[in-house]
Amino acid sequence: MLKNAYQHISYQLFGKKMKSPAGIAVFLVIALVFSYFVLKFGFVAGPLMIGIVLGMILFTICLTTPYTAFYITIFCSCFTFFPARVTGVDLPISTCMELLIYGVYLGWLLNRKKLRTNDVLFYKSPSTIGLFIFLLLIIVEVFNPNYSSFAGWFLYLRKYILFVVIYFTSYKLLDSLDRIRFFIKFWVGMAFVAALYTCKQQWLGFFGFEDRWVKSDPATAVLYFQGGTWRKFSFLAGAAEAGILLAVMAVFTFVLALGHKGSRKKRRTLYFFGVVMVLAMSYTGTRTANIIMLGGFVFYILMTLNQKGTLYFAVISVTLFLGLLAAPIDNPTLHRFRTSFNGTKDESLAIRDVNRKSIQPYIHAHPMGGGLATSAEEGTYYNPGHPLAGFPPDSGFLKTALETGWVGYAIAMFYYFCLLAQGIHYYFSSQDREVRLYILAFTCSQIVVILGLYTQSAIGQLPDILFFFPSGAIIIRLLQIDRSIPSNESINLSTT
Repeated sequence: MLKNAYQHISYQLFGKKMKSPAGIAVFLVIALVFSYFVLKFGFVAGPLMIGIVLGMILFTICLTTPYTAFYITIFCSCFTFFPARVTGVDLPISTCMELLIYGVYLGWLLNRKKLRTNDVLFYKSPSTIGLFIFLLLIIVEVFNPNYSSFAGWFLYLRKYILFVVIYFTSYKLLDSLDRIRFFIKFWVGMAFVAALYTCKQQWLGFFGFEDRWVKSDPATAVLYFQGGTWRKFSFLAGAAEAGILLAVMAVFTFVLALGHKGSRKKRRTLYFFGVVMVLAMSYTGTRTANIIMLGGFVFYILMTLNQKGTLYFAVISVTLFLGLLAAPIDNPTLHRFRTSFNGTKDESLAIRDVNRKSIQPYIHAHPMGGGLATSAEEGTYYNPGHPLAGFPPDSGFLKTALETGWVGYAIAMFYYFCLLAQGIHYYFSSQDREVRLYILAFTCSQIVVILGLYTQSAIGQLPDILFFFPSGAIIIRLLQIDRSIPSNESINLSTT
């Protein structure tokens, strides 16, 4: 019934080119709404109306061509925080991105030709089970007696439902090897553009609006001016988010380059993209990114020890790493890279360790945690007066343990274990060389994100979630594709 109603409305509006009672009604409503905005907001109404029109167009694309809208959403999500820096006004673009993601799912739902019956592997896979168990935990947390804000709990529930929708929609839309190849090319391209923009900020300086933004708040200025230089943030949410995303994509790109057996030109291009991403990552001054990137490379070496090229890569990587640590070069960027490996000598890390130890008794005494949105600034806003309100977790792992207790922490670790175990198992189970390479690249990028949770809340920010959650779904789809390929047929990697 819903699909028939959608088709009827679509025909009345687009099939008849708005020359219908429904089209006239739409124009009348738009005219009334625009008139109200002009009367209510004055000068601001112009940009506001343009945004509404663009939003309506994008949502229409979501409903009619969800596959195209999927990439439009990823592209727009990369610039979620950019307009606020340009205009100096906080805009609800994150909410708009959520609506677009739900629009893509609704578009798939309305445009699907038939229900598939071969998705048993998807629903039985470890990552799917782990994700739904953690979502169930979020729902159960509504009964946690230690928090007082239903709004804070609902905020987290909405966020995790969004994760599930992204995961499910990605699996449905990326249903062929050609589509997965395009997804990979699109994300590598977007990461390269973000890296180039970061390098521009380093080499040519900030634009005027970026300079105003980074100096507008003293706390922000202190955070971004480190070691005698400004941390760079590209067009992403911030320096930390940019650093982690570039670290993830650098590992992903290098793994693709190392395993690519096709055109030398494409392989060299991937290496070049990866080097630029690493360089841009260093300009963000995000020390966590340095560590997790190395963790991703170590994981790749362990997964491919039986390959001759891995030994060469390991020797070159170790030599370069030791050279950067010992080189007699006085450079702010290189100095911050070196401080990433100071260990217990690092003051900020020592403070975080003290905070962790001081809060452990609370975690032990509260199996279900203090409740969602009770720590950090969220706790101050949603649950003022709570014992955790204002406490800086400085870690995705610690935040989970504080707000959902050691029970929730165990479930979260179970989900991450399922995710990585799935990638490792599927990598060794698959037979096709190209499929194996893609599974390995996605699994290496996942472990980079998970390692980042030790010192950052690395999961939950746009656009990262539009790569992390689809990666789990794509790995399942790749195994299905591998099983459908005849054993005597090999896919040519030169097509990638």
